[in-house]
Order: sequence, then C-alpha cells, then structure tokens
Amino acid sequence: MFFRSARRPWGSAMHPTLARGLFIALYTLYPLGCILQLGADDAPGAAARSIFGLVMIVGALIAFAVLAGSSFQRQAQEPDAKLDERELAQRNKAAYRAFSVFAGLVLVGLIYLQLRLDLADRVSLWAPTTREHWSALFWGLLLLALTLPAAFLAWEKEPPLEE
Repeated sequence: MFFRSARRPWGSAMHPTLARGLFIALYTLYPLGCILQLGADDAPGAAARSIFGLVMIVGALIAFAVLAGSSFQRQAQEPDAKLDERELAQRNKAAYRAFSVFAGLVLVGLIYLQLRLDLADRVSLWAPTTREHWSALFWGLLLLALTLPAAFLAWEKEPPLEE
C-alpha cells in the first residue's frame, strides 16, 4: 500500500536508518500492544496494561502511516512500467524474500494450531478463541503483508556516506 501525495509523487525520500527504525517499531509495537490489550484480565493493573497496549497499537499504526508514503513503499508497490531496471530488480528480489518469510510465518502458525489440537489433552497452549483475537491476527498479518517487501528494500539499501 503506497500513499501518493501531490507534493511527493515518488514518495518521501527517507533515510534507510529511519525506515528501518519505523519497521522495527511497526513489527514490535503492534504484536506487543495486542498482547497487552487482549490479555488484560481482572488482575490489578489490567486497565493500565490495556491502555498501554492501545497506545502501542496506535504507535504502530503511526509508523505504518509514515511508511505508506515512503520511497521504499513506492518502489515495492509501483507497477513495473514506472520502475527502472535497477529498481525493478531490487523490488523483485525483496518481494521474493518477503513472500518466503510471510509463507514461512503462516506455515509455522498453522503447524502451531494443529499441534495445539493434537496435544490439547496433554498441554494447554493458547489459541485465538474470540473475534478480537482473530481480528488482531488478521490485521497484524495484513500489516506484515503490505510492508514486508518495503522493509527488505530498506534493509538492503546502503545509507548515504556522511562527509
């Protein structure tokens, strides 16, 4: 998902280090925020944990919004005709890696759910049971799928040399 602004149709030129930090924030704040938000129970401090989890989710969504207008996201989502040969080769390499990682994560998740069913009588493992749990997983996987190719592009790009 790339947001094209009228001022910066080619995306905002973002330093790779900043982009990497935003991707780290997105990929850590969202799951941790969901765990705190959905894991809140009747224990003391549950309301504070829930609010802190919500703040973390909002922080992850802000990182996503900033990244949506970046040149990395543009390169990852632009049609082939709008990219030069170098950008196209970089994008295809990043998309291949992103697909491999995403498919691997989905496979690990499915194996976990199947093992949970097979070992239910011996081991108590967590699994999504409520609509909120499934919703958090869905939106997390969607954020990952939309941004993972751009994250690989940001990680592969060398920062400009400082003088």
